[in-house]
Formats: sequence, structure tokens, C-alpha cells
Amino acid sequence: MKVHVKLKDSDYLKFHEYQLTHSKQGKRTILLQRLSLPLVSVAMVIAFIVFHASTRALIIEIISLGIASVIWVIGAPGMLKRSMQRDFYKKKNSGRLPFRETSVLEFGEEGITEISGSHSDTTPYSSITSIVKSDDRLFVYTDGNNGFVIPFNDAAKNGRKVARLLSQKTGLEVEEESADK
Repeated sequence: MKVHVKLKDSDYLKFHEYQLTHSKQGKRTILLQRLSLPLVSVAMVIAFIVFHASTRALIIEIISLGIASVIWVIGAPGMLKRSMQRDFYKKKNSGRLPFRETSVLEFGEEGITEISGSHSDTTPYSSITSIVKSDDRLFVYTDGNNGFVIPFNDAAKNGRKVARLLSQKTGLEVEEESADK
């Protein structure tokens, strides 16, 4: 089976956004981001106590750092996503697009062969770690942060067929993209 794929920026960004919010490494990154300001705040409060700051200054510091920490903890995932988008657009504007806009994915017996221009790569089915289906695209994750995005547009109407084939070849269940982030 062959599928012609034409990717847009939004496909690439959704792929990495899902990876960020659902992979072990991504969840760890978000957790560390969330904990960074509260830990610095605690260190600052301890420093104020050690240096015998006035009670009034200590209370003001605790309240202001507490509010800042709560806002930081709540906003950390959004900040990481915006940072990821900024990095992507910097690369794109400098002419280093991090994905192939058009390619053909050929699903063979041993793996997926991605053909783009004169370039060809084969990914064995054994390196696929998860398959995620959303309303308008299929994400096929391989080792690390790599993988394939197969949009369900005019060029790739057979998304269910591809998902079923990948599930058979890999033994993995096709996950539905969840709304929780």
C-alpha cells in the first residue's frame, strides 16, 4: 500500500505537541518546567530567613512568590508549546524545514519506506512505539521523537486502512487522541 502525504506546519506542530504532553520524556520536561520557579521561590524564602529579613518583607516575598509560582505551574505547558512553535518557525524561516512537505509512504512487509524526491528511508515496524489516531490525522511514533504524520486529506483518505495495517504489523493498539492535556 502506498500513501501520498502532503504535510502542513500544523501537522508537524500537532505531532510534537501530542508527543510533549503524552510521552514519558515530555511529561518529565513539563514537570521540571512546572517545579523550577516554586523551587527557586523556596530557596529565596530560605535565603531571606537566613539573612534575617524583616517579617513584613518575608510575608510580602512569600505572597508574591506564591502567586507567581501558582501562575507558573498552571502556565508551564502552554509556555513549552509556544517555545516549541517559536523554535519551529525560526528553523522554517532560516530555510531548515524539519520535515519533508511531500512524500510517499510505502507500507511493505518489513517496514515503512518514506520516499521524498531522490531520498528514501525505511523504518522497520519493530521500531514503532505507538500509533495515535485523531480526527484528521494519524501519528505513528518511532524511537525518540521521530515518526510519521499521515493527514486524512484528499491525498490520504484511507486512514482507517493504514491504522489497521499498522496495528496488524506492529501488534500495537491504535490509540485515540485524548482531549486531556
